[in-house]
Amino acid sequence: MDIHNNLIKFGSLHLKDMRVLDLDGEPDQVHEFLQGQVTSDINLLKNNCFQLSAICDHKGQVLCDFFIYMNKNVYKLIINKCFEELLIKELSVFAKFNKVSFVKIKQDVFGTVSRKDHVLNAFLSNDHFELSISLEDNSKDEALVEANAWDISNKILGNLFLTINESKKFRPNEINYDYLRVSFDKGCFRGQEIVARMKYLGVDRRKFCILIIKNGFDVPETVKIVGETVKAGDLIIFNAILKKEDIKNIQNLDPVLYLE
Repeated sequence: MDIHNNLIKFGSLHLKDMRVLDLDGEPDQVHEFLQGQVTSDINLLKNNCFQLSAICDHKGQVLCDFFIYMNKNVYKLIINKCFEELLIKELSVFAKFNKVSFVKIKQDVFGTVSRKDHVLNAFLSNDHFELSISLEDNSKDEALVEANAWDISNKILGNLFLTINESKKFRPNEINYDYLRVSFDKGCFRGQEIVARMKYLGVDRRKFCILIIKNGFDVPETVKIVGETVKAGDLIIFNAILKKEDIKNIQNLDPVLYLE
């Protein structure tokens, strides 16, 4: 198994910074509202499953990212607390046309790292492991895995969670959202025309990468780190944007153990 999969630790963790929003309204209206606003395709969301998604502004810049959950035509959004008010403010103006409102509810969010094909509702996986989340009422605050295991697993699978300071700084194709959080077949969402143009007509001179380096290494200025960095022993794991012409030189540096 490659070095990045050797870093994977299996278990569950209470994601204390995640918040849950119920979408209150007629199911058909909630579905129509979401399908017209979020970057993912709601029609592909299976019952009792979670979907990676995001919203953009009219320039195609990503405002915030989140999960969408659906169970028996009831929809919830699971979002980092730093983006909760921003999302409500951005979408409320559109939600009112479908008579949809946001209701903050108290549910605990747990993230789980499992072996491949261990659960039925994994939202992301590779050949060795998979990621899933669950919602719990009055759960025991018990961690079965180290605090950074969830972040490491997501970074290794290329799933970036933006920080609040990175809102409106990137378009989906710059941060791997065009593969994980955007549907180009569903039709319109805010900023969709620009996002599609960048995807199909833009000249892609940069690449979103996964890096694992030795701690203490001074990252070159040509490596643009996105999201948080995570430490694991004497290693640092992070996602970054690199010019394609610089990738080979970075790969050959001794402190760089993995770059994909």
